[in-house]
Amino acid sequence: MGVAYMQDGELQDTTLILVRHGQTVWNREERWQGQKDSLLTALGQEQAARMAERLASLKIGALYSSDLGRAKHTAEIIAGRLGLSVTLREDLRERSYGVLEGKTSREAAASEGSWFLTWNADHLRQSPPAGETEQVLRERAVEALNEIADAHPGETVVVSTHGGPIKSTLFHLFSIPLALWRLTWVANGSLTTLRGTRDVMRLMTWNDTCHLQPAAPSAEDMED
Repeated sequence: MGVAYMQDGELQDTTLILVRHGQTVWNREERWQGQKDSLLTALGQEQAARMAERLASLKIGALYSSDLGRAKHTAEIIAGRLGLSVTLREDLRERSYGVLEGKTSREAAASEGSWFLTWNADHLRQSPPAGETEQVLRERAVEALNEIADAHPGETVVVSTHGGPIKSTLFHLFSIPLALWRLTWVANGSLTTLRGTRDVMRLMTWNDTCHLQPAAPSAEDMED
């Protein structure tokens, strides 16, 4: 993650501010979203606006986004406040959940049969039908962020994406055991900041939601 660039004999750090999109209707209804889309709720739009205000005091070099509507809408709200354009990337998308997309876990258990319960018990290593594994998600997310860092040495860059890509990147960079996946969280409207070079990437913030209080929902939304 990040690339070492020289300026006056010193390495320049790249700062990546990873933004999880605002709350969507399907987040609120606890449906698997994956690569299907759902509109931001009023709360989700407020979360995006609060992120924009939080970021307005920083010197932001560029703004990237997943091309899925919920991340794109979040990025557009931020872009409007910061006076930036949004560069869309397909490889910043959420993990594909295939046949599960649009369903709640209860609906999936009822309609998809016993495979769903088996898959859900080991959902990181296995892919649902027509979906992706966590490893596939991790590889494309990490490569996307490397490419963005390569293009912006010494700059601060905002990336509007999803809970899955953010968590997969963190678990990869810091060798966090996958067994801890469900014990960690990336909230809607949160900021996660990385800074460093390819050899040494530091975690500055994880799931920072200070700007959302007291607007953040009390219940945890599904991460995708």
